[in-house]
Amino acid sequence: MSDSSTKVINLAERRAQRERQAANVPIPGWLVWLHCPKCETTEYTEVLMSEGRDHKCGTLVEEKEVPIDVRAEYTISLRNLETLDNLLESQTPSRLLGRFLKTSRDSLEQLRAAEEEYQRRMLIIAGTDEVTPYPEEWTPETAGMEVEVIQPPGLMLTEARQPQFHLSPPDQTA
Repeated sequence: MSDSSTKVINLAERRAQRERQAANVPIPGWLVWLHCPKCETTEYTEVLMSEGRDHKCGTLVEEKEVPIDVRAEYTISLRNLETLDNLLESQTPSRLLGRFLKTSRDSLEQLRAAEEEYQRRMLIIAGTDEVTPYPEEWTPETAGMEVEVIQPPGLMLTEARQPQFHLSPPDQTA
């Protein structure tokens, strides 16, 4: 009575396959770069405001919305944190001396805090408590992303994280 041509559907395998596929789907989002021409300050936000916004000095800020792949940005940020953690672990008093060690360590810790803040904002953009990073073999280049590696400390910056690519250059006529 059993038909050897029927295929057994394994729900666990199908679910695992869907999860693997979902882990490779880009999560669309945006960053908004803000520039105050009066104060010459630049910062980013994840909050869109169609009516514009005023800086604390009262000047209307220039805004530029930059589309991003949240999963890619999050994955790169995780890799940056790993690089920073390795640098922090490798700094021992026997290798570097006194004030330089403290200054270098403080700088690395500030970079680490900035990466953690960037990840927090990626979660806000994604609208979730967790973003699954791309697999270890994924590279920004395979996704068609241009990445600049800052030496030292070897951190990767995507085009979306570099405001000079999105905001108009300062007026040089003055």
